[in-house]
Order: sequence, then structure tokens, then C-alpha cells
Amino acid sequence: MSDKATARIGWIDEFKGFVLLLVCLYHVEQSFPQAQMGMLHLSALRMSAFFFISGMLFSTRRFGNFKAYFIHKTHVLLVPYILLSLLFLALDPVLYNFDLFPKAPRMTIMNIRPEIATVWDYIYWNLAKIFVAGKSSIGSGPLWFVFTLYSVSLIFYGVQKIVPRRFIFFISLASLAGGWLLYVNHIRLPLGIERDLTVLFFFANGWLCKDLLKGGNDNKRNALLAAATIISFAAYAYLEVPDPNFSIMNNDLGKDFRIFVASSFFGIAGLIGTFVLADKLPNIIPVRIAKGILRNISRNALVILAVHWYTLLVMRLLFREAFNKPGVAYLAIPVVATVVIATIPLFRCKLYHLLGKEKIGVRESLSIKD
Repeated sequence: MSDKATARIGWIDEFKGFVLLLVCLYHVEQSFPQAQMGMLHLSALRMSAFFFISGMLFSTRRFGNFKAYFIHKTHVLLVPYILLSLLFLALDPVLYNFDLFPKAPRMTIMNIRPEIATVWDYIYWNLAKIFVAGKSSIGSGPLWFVFTLYSVSLIFYGVQKIVPRRFIFFISLASLAGGWLLYVNHIRLPLGIERDLTVLFFFANGWLCKDLLKGGNDNKRNALLAAATIISFAAYAYLEVPDPNFSIMNNDLGKDFRIFVASSFFGIAGLIGTFVLADKLPNIIPVRIAKGILRNISRNALVILAVHWYTLLVMRLLFREAFNKPGVAYLAIPVVATVVIATIPLFRCKLYHLLGKEKIGVRESLSIKD
């Protein structure tokens, strides 16, 4: 399948938006445990699915050489990662009231759990988190994904240029094995190299699976796809083992390699099947609205990743006792959604340089139209 053809596949943006939504809901549940939504059971597929679909979108057709590709990715991924990490570090309430520090998320940097006694220690280790561990600051934690996507995109550029396509799957397997070995031996490397090895497996296989999107729209094929989707979700539910410590960010991959790979595979397959089938639904108003919202989430991923987490951080530091109660905890969802929606125009219209994007109007930034 050509890159141009892949770019026209509308459901991919909807898929990305949905996974981002799952990430946000997981962070709500993580911040306020009384808001139970079953997000822990989706840990094995959330970020692996995001990197898989990112691999499907990998394209070099607009770039004549690695230098051009490197400059582009640096502009749209690395620079926003650094600037947004620093911005939300500067906005971190702990900097202005260090008494809040005990309520802040704990830091682990390359197996180091730093002793933080002053606000200057806090700043120092946040900078180490951003520039050494590649995990962003406490105030914008989920942006680790942006840095990892940057790293893996550059690595895969070299892989697909040097390695024949028929061998890339085996390279991805070797990379995954390397990530797993580093995990079981508790080895953490600078810039998150260990998680790059793990993530490269999903990214590379997403790229390899582009051609699987080819096919017609006949009833028999759709019925087979629906059956495969149901079987995939059933297999995921059977295999998945919820683990509160599971984290691709920390390359903490669970206790069983086979379960990790199999549950990720079936989870990704089920999600893709769902969105391919959803793309065939009649274009009625509720469907258009749902798809438009997910596409908007995808388009504003950088803003949403940073702002939703920062909002939850502030709520966690200042209002945790008030919100973390049965029933009340779910109010965190509309609060976060309201703040995120209000700040999207701010970033897309005024602070767009931080995102590596072009300036757009308020209406366009919030639009859910195609």
C-alpha cells in the first residue's frame, strides 16, 4: 500500500483519538482510585496499540534523505517535547509550595530514586527526567510518549533503509527480546533506550501490516472481520493479567513474556477490527459526531497529553481528599475535559510554536468536522 493511500484511511485518526482517550481515563483512575473504570485491564494494549498505529503511518516519501527527516521530526516531536516539559515544570505547584511535594508522584530515573530535600533538588531531578531519562517532567509526564516516538521513528528510518523488508519482522523480534532482557535484569539506560527496543517491535510491525488494510467491502469479508474482532477481544480477556506496575514508559512488562506479546497482539487486533468495521457504519449524525470528536483528540494530542495530566496533578496536589470519594471521583472527568477544551484554542492560536504546528483559529482548533 502506498503512503498516499494510507494517509486517506480516516479510521486511523479515530483509532489514535480513542487510545488517547483511554490514556486520559487511565490517568483519572490512577489519580483518583475511587473512579474505577476498568482501565487497568487495558494496560497491555493502550500504548502498544498507539505505537503500532504510529508505525502504520510511518512515511519517508516527503523526505529525500535522513537529514530532512531528522530535521522534520525534531521540529514536530523533539522541540515540543522539550518546550512543553519545561513549561509544565515551570507551572508545577510544588515549585511554589514545597510542602506539596509529599503528594506529588514519585520519581525514578534510571533505577535511581532520588532524595529530594529542597525545591532545587526537585528542579534538578525534573531536568534529569526530561533530558537524561526521556520521561518528561512531573508536570507533563505523558509526554514521554512523544520523546519515544521521536527516538523510534529515527531508529526505524535506518532499519527500513538498511534491512530488506522480509527481514524486518525478525529485527523487530530481536529488538523486543532485547527490551525484555533489559527489563528482567532491571537495567535502565539513558534516554529510555530499553523502552525504545520494546516499542520498536510494535512500530515495525505496524509498518509491515500496512498492506493488510487492502481489500474490498463485501459482506463476507466484513463478517469474517467481525468474527475475528470478537475472537481477538475474547482472547485478550482470557490472556490479559492486570498488573498495576505494568508500564511501557518504565519498560515494566509484566511477569510472562508470552502473555505480554499475546495479549498485546489480540488487543491491537481487536481494536483495529473495531475501527475498520466502524468506518463502514452509515454516516448518520451520532456516528459523525463520535468520529469527529476522536479525530479532534488525535489532532490535538500534544495539548491533551500535557494539559489533562497537569490538571490531574493540580487536583491531586490540592483537592485529592475532596475528589477521591465514591461517586465524587468521577467528577474529575468533566473537570479535566473542561480545562482541556478551554486550553486547546490557547495552544493552537497563541502558543502554537510550542507544538511545532501552524497557527489556526479557535473554531478550527475545536472543530469536529472532517
